[in-house]
Amino acid sequence: MKNLLLFFLVAFGLTSCSKDSLDQSIDNLLQPGKSEIMVSTTYLNWTNQCETSCINTSGETLSFIANAKVDLYSGEQNESDIIGTPIMSIKTNDKGEALIVDVEPSSYTVIIDTPLGKKSRIITTQLHRRSYIDFSF
Repeated sequence: MKNLLLFFLVAFGLTSCSKDSLDQSIDNLLQPGKSEIMVSTTYLNWTNQCETSCINTSGETLSFIANAKVDLYSGEQNESDIIGTPIMSIKTNDKGEALIVDVEPSSYTVIIDTPLGKKSRIITTQLHRRSYIDFSF
Protein backbone atom coordinates (compact mmCIF):
# COMPACT_ATOMS: atom_id res chain seq x y z
CA MET A 1 0.00 0.00 0.00
CA LYS A 2 2.85 2.40 0.86
CA ASN A 3 4.50 1.71 -2.49
CA LEU A 4 1.29 2.48 -4.34
CA LEU A 5 0.89 5.77 -2.44
CA LEU A 6 4.51 6.71 -3.12
CA PHE A 7 4.10 5.87 -6.83
CA PHE A 8 0.95 8.01 -6.99
CA LEU A 9 2.69 11.01 -5.37
CA VAL A 10 5.68 10.78 -7.72
CA ALA A 11 3.46 10.41 -10.79
CA PHE A 12 1.29 13.32 -9.69
CA GLY A 13 4.37 15.47 -9.05
CA LEU A 14 5.80 14.77 -12.51
CA THR A 15 2.56 15.44 -14.35
CA SER A 16 1.77 18.64 -12.46
CA CYS A 17 4.98 20.44 -13.49
CA SER A 18 4.44 23.47 -15.63
CA LYS A 19 5.93 23.79 -19.10
CA ASP A 20 8.28 26.56 -17.92
CA SER A 21 9.89 24.37 -15.28
CA LEU A 22 10.68 21.70 -17.86
CA ASP A 23 11.71 24.02 -20.69
CA GLN A 24 15.51 23.81 -21.08
CA SER A 25 15.70 27.12 -22.96
CA ILE A 26 14.58 28.99 -19.81
CA ASP A 27 17.17 28.83 -17.04
CA ASN A 28 16.98 31.63 -14.49
CA LEU A 29 20.36 30.74 -13.03
CA LEU A 30 22.17 31.45 -16.30
CA GLN A 31 20.37 34.66 -17.24
CA PRO A 32 22.20 37.84 -16.26
CA GLY A 33 20.58 39.50 -13.29
CA LYS A 34 20.52 43.06 -12.08
CA SER A 35 22.36 44.41 -9.06
CA GLU A 36 22.10 47.47 -6.82
CA ILE A 37 24.63 49.77 -5.20
CA MET A 38 23.70 51.72 -2.06
CA VAL A 39 25.90 54.77 -1.52
CA SER A 40 25.98 56.52 1.87
CA THR A 41 27.72 59.87 2.49
CA THR A 42 28.40 61.28 5.94
CA TYR A 43 30.74 63.57 7.85
CA LEU A 44 31.52 64.19 11.51
CA ASN A 45 30.15 67.46 12.79
CA TRP A 46 32.01 68.81 15.83
CA THR A 47 30.13 71.09 18.17
CA ASN A 48 31.67 73.26 20.85
CA GLN A 49 28.94 75.44 22.26
CA CYS A 50 29.90 77.36 25.35
CA GLU A 51 26.91 79.35 26.51
CA THR A 52 27.18 79.41 30.30
CA SER A 53 29.99 76.90 30.83
CA CYS A 54 32.18 74.71 28.70
CA ILE A 55 31.95 71.55 30.75
CA ASN A 56 30.84 68.56 28.65
CA THR A 57 29.26 70.72 25.97
CA SER A 58 31.40 69.67 23.02
CA GLY A 59 30.72 66.57 21.02
CA GLU A 60 30.49 65.02 17.64
CA THR A 61 27.49 64.06 15.61
CA LEU A 62 27.21 62.14 12.40
CA SER A 63 25.74 64.35 9.69
CA PHE A 64 24.53 63.44 6.21
CA ILE A 65 25.57 65.08 2.96
CA ALA A 66 22.48 65.75 0.86
CA ASN A 67 22.54 66.56 -2.87
CA ALA A 68 26.01 65.11 -3.41
CA LYS A 69 26.62 64.03 -7.01
CA VAL A 70 27.20 60.29 -7.44
CA ASP A 71 28.68 59.07 -10.75
CA LEU A 72 28.96 55.43 -11.80
CA TYR A 73 31.66 54.38 -14.28
CA SER A 74 32.28 50.96 -15.79
CA GLY A 75 35.41 49.11 -14.67
CA GLU A 76 38.20 50.07 -12.32
CA GLN A 77 39.33 53.62 -13.04
CA ASN A 78 41.21 56.42 -11.33
CA GLU A 79 39.68 59.88 -11.11
CA SER A 80 42.39 61.23 -13.40
CA ASP A 81 41.90 58.44 -15.98
CA ILE A 82 38.16 58.83 -16.46
CA ILE A 83 37.29 60.03 -19.93
CA GLY A 84 33.71 60.26 -21.12
CA THR A 85 30.39 60.27 -19.45
CA PRO A 86 29.32 58.12 -16.53
CA ILE A 87 26.92 55.21 -16.96
CA MET A 88 24.63 56.78 -14.39
CA SER A 89 24.53 60.00 -12.33
CA ILE A 90 22.28 60.62 -9.35
CA LYS A 91 22.17 62.80 -6.23
CA THR A 92 22.02 61.76 -2.58
CA ASN A 93 18.80 62.28 -0.65
CA ASP A 94 18.32 64.11 2.68
CA LYS A 95 19.79 61.10 4.53
CA GLY A 96 22.94 61.18 2.39
CA GLU A 97 21.95 58.02 0.52
CA ALA A 98 21.70 57.19 -3.15
CA LEU A 99 20.54 53.87 -4.59
CA ILE A 100 21.88 52.88 -7.99
CA VAL A 101 19.58 50.23 -9.45
CA ASP A 102 19.51 47.92 -12.46
CA VAL A 103 23.26 47.52 -12.98
CA GLU A 104 24.75 44.36 -14.42
CA PRO A 105 27.00 42.31 -12.12
CA SER A 106 30.49 43.68 -12.83
CA SER A 107 33.23 45.97 -11.50
CA TYR A 108 32.44 49.68 -11.24
CA THR A 109 34.01 52.90 -10.07
CA VAL A 110 31.78 55.15 -7.96
CA ILE A 111 32.82 58.80 -7.64
CA ILE A 112 31.08 61.14 -5.24
CA ASP A 113 31.43 64.92 -5.45
CA THR A 114 30.48 66.91 -2.34
CA PRO A 115 31.17 70.43 -1.03
CA LEU A 116 33.74 68.75 1.25
CA GLY A 117 35.63 67.12 -1.62
CA LYS A 118 35.65 64.27 -4.08
CA LYS A 119 36.23 60.56 -3.38
CA SER A 120 36.12 57.38 -5.41
CA ARG A 121 35.70 53.69 -4.64
CA ILE A 122 35.87 50.56 -6.75
CA ILE A 123 33.18 47.94 -6.18
CA THR A 124 32.25 44.60 -7.71
CA THR A 125 28.55 43.83 -7.76
CA GLN A 126 26.97 40.38 -7.58
CA LEU A 127 23.93 38.78 -9.13
CA HIS A 128 20.69 39.84 -7.39
CA ARG A 129 22.61 41.49 -4.53
CA ARG A 130 22.84 44.98 -3.08
CA SER A 131 26.37 46.28 -2.51
CA TYR A 132 27.14 49.04 -0.02
CA ILE A 133 29.68 51.87 -0.13
CA ASP A 134 30.17 54.37 2.69
CA PHE A 135 31.92 57.66 2.00
CA SER A 136 33.02 59.56 5.12
CA PHE A 137 34.45 63.06 5.09
